[in-house]
Amino acid sequence: MTQERDTLISAEENREMFDRIAKNYDVANHAISMGMDKGWRQKTIALLCPFRGGRYLDIGTGTGDLVFEILNQSRNVLIDGIDPAEQMLAVARNKAATLGVGDAVSFLTADALDLPMESKTFDGIVSGFCFRNIEQRQKALGEMLRVLKPGGKLVILEATYPASPFVRLGYRIYTPLVPLMGKILGGGAAYKYLVDSIEDFPKPKAVMEMFNEAGFTEIACKSLTFGTVSIFSGVRPAAD
Repeated sequence: MTQERDTLISAEENREMFDRIAKNYDVANHAISMGMDKGWRQKTIALLCPFRGGRYLDIGTGTGDLVFEILNQSRNVLIDGIDPAEQMLAVARNKAATLGVGDAVSFLTADALDLPMESKTFDGIVSGFCFRNIEQRQKALGEMLRVLKPGGKLVILEATYPASPFVRLGYRIYTPLVPLMGKILGGGAAYKYLVDSIEDFPKPKAVMEMFNEAGFTEIACKSLTFGTVSIFSGVRPAAD
């Protein structure tokens, strides 16, 4: 019997979709977010508070932009970026080679539901626009908690459906343009899925409850861009 999934499409369909759009993924992201994605990543890593000598994990790293933002904000760190989509990882590795940061970064094919790392490995974990694509989100949070060191922090950047009726009106006017832009940039149906998956994603309060159920403390949600993007955070208890 197949276990019910949290997502609109399967993990394999998701991987295939991101492999197809990897080549133009960065350009499409910048266009669809109207250039705001860079600022969102900066705020996300600022909340992570990476420190010199720390070790970090980026889950669903894609083309590696959160990894490189960690390096922008803190030197002498080690970072593992994982993703199931090999074509996305290929882009990330090319970026790392261009930047000359290969010694600090490792990009690996891995599954958020079965992290191939030992428990209590990382000082911090970050994930950007990936959580809503994970088939079993509660299980993934449990894995994230497991590989965090006691006192380590998890920060998840995710697109969210705005709560304000006024903002929703603007959102509904803009979102039909997203699949069109994606199609122009070679994304096919992927950007229609983007819109659908955001509307299907749980409300921020429910996500915070999931953090609590997993065992995180100091749980918080920071709303950005009128609630269209949220940063969720939690800490593995220091006494754990």
